[in-house]
Amino acid sequence: MAVTSESGRRSDVVVVGAGPAGLATSRHLSMLGVGHVVLERDEVGATWRSERWDSFHLVTPAWSVRLPGLDLSAHDPDEFLSRTDIIHMLDRYARLTKAPVRTHVEVRAVRRDGDSFVLMTSEGEWSARAVVVASGPLRLPRVPAIALPTGVAGVHAIDYRRPDQLAPGAVLVVGSGQSGVQIADELRRAGRTVFLATSAVGRVPRRYRGRDVFVWLRELGLLEQSREKTPEEVRRAPQVAVSGSGGGRTMALQQLARDGITLLGKLVGADGARFRLAGDLAHNMKAADDFAARFRAQIDRHLGAETPGDVDPVEAPLGYEPASPTELDAATAGIGSVVWCTGMRPDTGWLPADVVDPSGTPEQHDGALALPGLFVVGLPWQTHRGSGILYGMATDAADVASQISNYLG
Repeated sequence: MAVTSESGRRSDVVVVGAGPAGLATSRHLSMLGVGHVVLERDEVGATWRSERWDSFHLVTPAWSVRLPGLDLSAHDPDEFLSRTDIIHMLDRYARLTKAPVRTHVEVRAVRRDGDSFVLMTSEGEWSARAVVVASGPLRLPRVPAIALPTGVAGVHAIDYRRPDQLAPGAVLVVGSGQSGVQIADELRRAGRTVFLATSAVGRVPRRYRGRDVFVWLRELGLLEQSREKTPEEVRRAPQVAVSGSGGGRTMALQQLARDGITLLGKLVGADGARFRLAGDLAHNMKAADDFAARFRAQIDRHLGAETPGDVDPVEAPLGYEPASPTELDAATAGIGSVVWCTGMRPDTGWLPADVVDPSGTPEQHDGALALPGLFVVGLPWQTHRGSGILYGMATDAADVASQISNYLG
C-alpha cells in the first residue's frame, strides 16, 4: 500500500481529528501497515483543551481508558482524570504512537472523485482513497431559541471555564444532565446564588454496595450492550448525571437543593424580564430517582441479594415537595448570567449531505457511511454502549481500521 506523501498531499487514508478516536484509529492503521495522515484543525486533543471547564474530570475511572498501547500506570486505576491529565495523556499518546498528525489544518469539505476523495482544507487539497471522520460528536452547542432578558448574558457549557468568568449576580443553569449539575454545584461552592432549571435526566449512584458504578456497568455487561439490541429511545437519552470531581460523587437533585441551589422545572421560554418554566420539577426529580432505583435493583438481581443495599445519603428524599413556579423574574432574582447546559451536536457541515441525518449526525452502520471509503469513529452507540467513551471507541477504531485495510485491498 502507498504511504503518505505530505509534499503531494496524497495519502491512502486521511483521518480527520486528532482526539482519542482519531489517534486510536491512527494506531490501528499503523499496526496494519496502512499509510495515512491525521488532519487536526487545532492541536492534539483540541476539544479537551478548549471546550471543557477548568475543573472538569472524567466521570469514568482511569482503568476504563482503553487506547491501544497507552500506559496509565502512573495513575491510580480508580482515579478520575482531570482535564489537564487528559490533555497530557493525549499529547504523550500521539508521541508514543508516532501518529502522523498535521495540526492547524482544517478540513472544510470533502467530495468523491472517481474511486478516491478530495478534501478541501486550509492548506489546499488532499487526495485520499479513504476518509475517517473522527472529529467528535460534541462540537457545536445546542442553544434554545429563547431571548434572554436585557442585561442577562448567556454562555454555553462549551465556553464556560470558571465561576469568575460570569457576570456578577445570580446564575441560572439550564439543564440537569452531567454538565448542568456539575457546573451548578461548582458555582454554588464558589458562593454564587444558583437556580437550576431541570429536565427529566436519569441519575446513577457513584458507588453502590462498595463498588463504583462503572465497575457494575462492566460486570453487568452493559458497556458492551449492542446498538442493534437497544431501543432508539435508550440510545437517544441524555447521559445520566454523575460526577468524577472530588474523588467521584453522586449528583442528586435533592442534595443540590439542601446545599442551597434553587431547583426549577424545565425552561420553556422567556417573556420580557421573566423566564417561563414548565412547572414539572416533581416529575423531573422522580425521573432521576426512579432511574437510580432501577439501576440499584438491577445490581441486586444480578447478585441475588434478598435485601437492597444502602443508598447514598445524598439521595435521601427532601421530606417536602419543593415549589415549582411557572415564572421567574430575572431582575427580582438578581440573575446576571445563564449557562446553557443543553447539549451539543456534531460539526459535520463539511461532509456530503447524503451521509448525515437531519441533526447532522453521520448515518452509519458499524463505522461505514453511505459513500464507499468513508468511515466514522467515536460516535455514541456506534456499535455498542461504550462506543462514544474512552472505554470502547478504540474497539470501533480497530474494526474500522480492519475494514479500511480490506477496502484498500
